[in-house]
Amino acid sequence: MSTLEILLQKIDPRPGFREARKSRRHFTDYVFKILLGIVMVVIISPFFLVLIEVASAGFSQVFGFGQGQGIEFFTTFPGAGLLGGIRNAFVGTIELIAIASAVGIPLSVFGAVYINEYTRPGISREVIEFTSDVLAGIPSIVFGAFGFAFLVDFLHLGMGLVSGSLTLAFMMIPTVLRTTQEALRQVPMSLREASLALGATKWSTTWNVTLRAAFPGVITGVLLAIGRVMGETAPLIFTAGNSLSVPTELTGPGSWVASMPYTIWAYVSDPRAYLQDKAHGTALALMMMVLAIDLVANLISRKVTRRLV
Repeated sequence: MSTLEILLQKIDPRPGFREARKSRRHFTDYVFKILLGIVMVVIISPFFLVLIEVASAGFSQVFGFGQGQGIEFFTTFPGAGLLGGIRNAFVGTIELIAIASAVGIPLSVFGAVYINEYTRPGISREVIEFTSDVLAGIPSIVFGAFGFAFLVDFLHLGMGLVSGSLTLAFMMIPTVLRTTQEALRQVPMSLREASLALGATKWSTTWNVTLRAAFPGVITGVLLAIGRVMGETAPLIFTAGNSLSVPTELTGPGSWVASMPYTIWAYVSDPRAYLQDKAHGTALALMMMVLAIDLVANLISRKVTRRLV
């Protein structure tokens, strides 16, 4: 290579431009990563801010050793002056969620199975899906008004455990239905075809193959629904009432039931300082219950997924 060619190569601007473009790409990539990190912090920060706020005043109620604190916070009734624990609300919330889940989850899952596996695409499916989407966006107080008008008044069930649980079940149905339906759509058609080719019936294939493969997605929908209804207050004001003890009947005056969200609202509305702390403790306990349900459900989902693999 001659001296002139070497000089021309040194003054060629193209390598410099290539290096500049490369550095700009690296800079853009670095900035984008920073922006994604900031977005991630913004997304998760509300959870920790709420947790810090709730735990700052409620930690002593849940884990303390004074009167109405620690174990007594969950095992004693409010008593005179509401100085005791929240056993009525703790037990009432468990009963409400248990009955609502027993009613709402099977209806939602089997409804999604019927829509996705047994109906053909068409107007009927589109109407059902559209209705489910609309129901998922209806405010909770509207569900409460419906529960009061239909369950309490029209069916004469009265305010109490059954009316409150059924209202929460109605709220769970659209969320579980749509998430289950989407989970079923993600199951490869080859799994269904292989099962049918081996001589399995349509129902056996759906139950043993399709639902098992979609189980993690179903669990996600169930968790979303339980997490939503566990923190609802407005529907229970209309349908469940409130009580300082646990329900003794399914319907009637003895079926009035307390709930943790209603208790939080009632205690926060009270000017007494110690009830403010109990409200924070109840909120912390409610968050711990939701977290425990999430962990157990994820553990079950992982075990089922390992068996499938």
